[in-house]
Amino acid sequence: MTIKDLANFLKVSPSTVSRALNNHPDISLEVRQRVQQLAEELQFKPNSFAANFRKKQSKIIAVILPKIYRSFIPDVIEGITKKLNKNQYQTLILITEDELDNEVAAIKQCCDMRVDGILLSLSNQTKNLAHLDVCKKLGIPLVLFDNTIENHTFPTVHINDAEAAAKCAQYLNEKKIKRVAAVFGPEELNISKNRKLGFESELDPHIQLDVCFAKDANAAYHFTIDQLQNKQTNAFFGISDEVLLGIITAIKENKLSKKTEVIGFSDGLTMPFLHKQLHYIFHDGKIVGEKAADLILSCIEDDQNKSENIEIDVELFGIEV
Repeated sequence: MTIKDLANFLKVSPSTVSRALNNHPDISLEVRQRVQQLAEELQFKPNSFAANFRKKQSKIIAVILPKIYRSFIPDVIEGITKKLNKNQYQTLILITEDELDNEVAAIKQCCDMRVDGILLSLSNQTKNLAHLDVCKKLGIPLVLFDNTIENHTFPTVHINDAEAAAKCAQYLNEKKIKRVAAVFGPEELNISKNRKLGFESELDPHIQLDVCFAKDANAAYHFTIDQLQNKQTNAFFGISDEVLLGIITAIKENKLSKKTEVIGFSDGLTMPFLHKQLHYIFHDGKIVGEKAADLILSCIEDDQNKSENIEIDVELFGIEV
């Protein structure tokens, strides 16, 4: 059923039907009621895509993510979609599986669709932003969030990873521990580099530091087992909930929960219940999503926001026992 079909039924022009459906004051009340009643009876739905095409808008904002895992990314999506829905935008979710080729393909898809904006969390393989030049040429606003690269072209939304990791090191300094094992993600990730830099720069030089780059919870688990059995490590730092899961599982298996300090980054939903001695930087996905959505909407309305950099404040949480 189309507007043209409704017009044929009612013996009026398609433009009259369109204006009547939108309660245009130039159309008499009697005609508006006739058009709207027939549209309801025939379950007519306006083609929003066609209308937006005429306005040179898609009303779609793409969200490109490396993976969907843990509760953090679903929280990010929730934060984004709630904000965009309030502004009458639809959300297109694309997953790159942490591969640069997929990220390039996703950007091309978004440009072909002429989406109104793009929110991008970079893949682990992304080293530069050359593949995003096409967005700039086409005038499609793009915001980098969470996993970002320092740049002067696109706005970003993220926490200060180095500063947050430094807070974790400061906490351990006060505990007067002798040895700590720090478990980061893949070594090439900016998030690993920045959090490692912040942690090491603030850690007391008298504390022995062992470093591991773990690709997943299983790698963190085996590293922790080795630290506990062979080096008597009594404190661990974890870069994420996934890493913390491996660390805490190993500690519990060795029955050392009450004697081992654990600190790191978490969304705070699961890990604190698994290890009461856990202290963590609260990384809230919903806040990240909301800030990213706000910024892309701002960029769509005003191109002058292109270089804005938003850092989200974080706090250290935990219970002393």
